[in-house]
Amino acid sequence: MSLLLLLDGYNITQPIAPTRNPDPRWLQRDRNVLLRELTNQLSEPVRRKTCVVFDAANPPRDRPSEFVHHGMSVRFAVDYLSADDLLEEIIRAHHTPKRLMVVSSDHRIQIAARRRGAAHFDSEPWMDDLTDGKIHLAIDVVAKSGGAGQGGRPPADPEKNAAAAKKPRIQDPSEVEQWMREFGFDPD
Repeated sequence: MSLLLLLDGYNITQPIAPTRNPDPRWLQRDRNVLLRELTNQLSEPVRRKTCVVFDAANPPRDRPSEFVHHGMSVRFAVDYLSADDLLEEIIRAHHTPKRLMVVSSDHRIQIAARRRGAAHFDSEPWMDDLTDGKIHLAIDVVAKSGGAGQGGRPPADPEKNAAAAKKPRIQDPSEVEQWMREFGFDPD
């Protein structure tokens, strides 16, 4: 498998332990939210070429250090000092790095990607765009069913985009209040 997407898991989720009586499974819940979002947003062909790497802190007890989640490879850096070391190894070993998008805000990882000619993207804006339906990859992915474009989704309708650009904007705050009342909301 030639990866298209390599994600620095905890760099994306930026987990912060709850301050009071943390549930021992809080990291697992955090990981599951990210994996669920990726599963919902990425097409199946892209998921099959995606790897999410997490530090080895609290890997799931009931799973090996590497497993597949809805087609995505999920790895814990169990035999490494940090996830960064594993990410760098994966980037170094990639046979076609120009096809690889590395998602991490960690400068060490971005430098490793740049050295190999891989594309990289900061975590937060990448996830923001992903949840808005825009998937950043180093290359366009065309579905086998006949050309769905990046991420395996149908191409955007240019007329719809033009209509969205012409959407009227309300400038007067009193008009906003009037419409809120019309729809049963109390603006005050």
